[in-house]
Amino acid sequence: MKKIFYLIAVAALLLQACAKSEAPAAGGRTIAFQTASYATKLGIQGPLFPTSESFGVFAWTEGTTGPYFMDNEVVSYQEDELWKTSTPYYWPLDRTVDFFCFYPAKMTELSVDKTKVTYTAFDVEANQIDVMYADKDVAFADHPEDVPGSVSGYTGVPAIFRHALAKLSIDVALAYNHKEEADGTVTDWSVSVNSARLQGVYKKGGCELTLADTPEIGLVPWVKPQGNVWTNDGSVIEAKNLLSAPVALTAGESLNVVPEMFVLPQALAAGQQKVTLNVTIKTRRNGADFLSETFDVSADLLVPGILEAWQMNHSLSYRLSVNPTRSTGKDPSDPDKPVDPSNPDLKDARITFDPAVGGWDMMNVDAVINL
Repeated sequence: MKKIFYLIAVAALLLQACAKSEAPAAGGRTIAFQTASYATKLGIQGPLFPTSESFGVFAWTEGTTGPYFMDNEVVSYQEDELWKTSTPYYWPLDRTVDFFCFYPAKMTELSVDKTKVTYTAFDVEANQIDVMYADKDVAFADHPEDVPGSVSGYTGVPAIFRHALAKLSIDVALAYNHKEEADGTVTDWSVSVNSARLQGVYKKGGCELTLADTPEIGLVPWVKPQGNVWTNDGSVIEAKNLLSAPVALTAGESLNVVPEMFVLPQALAAGQQKVTLNVTIKTRRNGADFLSETFDVSADLLVPGILEAWQMNHSLSYRLSVNPTRSTGKDPSDPDKPVDPSNPDLKDARITFDPAVGGWDMMNVDAVINL
């Protein structure tokens, strides 16, 4: 099994000018935005934040009316080739601004204040989207490139996005399909996967992020929940068949049975999160059809000591190995590597017999014979 940790996608904000919905003061500049590299959201190709997308922003500064300077505003790409809010904002001349950016914009399951970000009752099955939050930018002003921690090469306040969810993909591979025994017997197997179901995966929940510290200026990361997982309400993803038709496995090649999908970050437990395959195994012995069996087999997605949780900002890739026989060899992909070097057999679950003879049932008969 392979576990992949994706690097964060980064977007940078270029902020230029004065106070909300007011005519710019002398020397003031309008706040605009500039996106940077972004390349991990499902369905989007290429390294740049697409101009068809938008993201959201909250901002705070002292002395403004109400709790927010920018109150859940949408930032989009506009005709002048700048990323801006529909209502113009300007840099205040006598105070700094704190910013929090997030994706997607106008997310109803998200609530934000100066020190806490909360996701509530988010259904990842119904909303297959890359939920992201950015480090908080504290005390930025008209020349954000001068602020410690700003992204090199950008003249704006950086919005460094982190992935709030996890990503999952599962492949299945046939370990081997041929065996030659010492007595000349040749066995071949063909294996087909008829259906694949993801079961017991929690789909709905929330998490709370708290501000790591309160520096006077710069970028501030958010502290993730314990274990980097979300709480859940117990509901699970529908266990539907993920294959449109049966697929024959080829030895050495992988079949993707769970396409890449966003999943709720969650702790794994034995017997809870699993994938169930319905497989047909056909056996040929010395070129003749011998046996055909169809049955279900399940695999826990918990791997004790290696993978015990699907954590936030992690991408998980499983590769499940299917053996046509129950080998106990050191290498499940090679039937010629048994546990006991003195025994070259595959150590299949072979049919054996244990003969025994039952004891006689004794019968004593008292009979009277009259002569």
